[in-house]
Amino acid sequence: MNIYYLQKFWFYEQYYNDTSVHSHYLTVELPQVNIDAQIWLTIFGPGVSFDKGKAGVAAAGIKSYRYIDGSGILQYHEFSNWESHVRVEQCTEITFSFKVSLAWAKAEGIIYWRN
Repeated sequence: MNIYYLQKFWFYEQYYNDTSVHSHYLTVELPQVNIDAQIWLTIFGPGVSFDKGKAGVAAAGIKSYRYIDGSGILQYHEFSNWESHVRVEQCTEITFSFKVSLAWAKAEGIIYWRN
């Protein structure tokens, strides 16, 4: 695998002291390139609500991507579960998701452009 460009991204630190799930999304448009992409939590400090019986949570993952298939048609794929890494041929767009509830958290990731 020949990696010729690294594209870093991040979600800024988020702090929520309630039990609602706060969703953040980042969509990166790409020039029809082969990629490997990954995302991870870099900060996680959970809170706790004793009266509601809940602990804080945070999650970072890949929500969806668009790509050009072998017939030249634009396709869309959305994950039904959490994925932290994906390899996509001829990718034109990728969307990352970051969710936080009753916690302090931050997420970072990288997109590897490859031949």
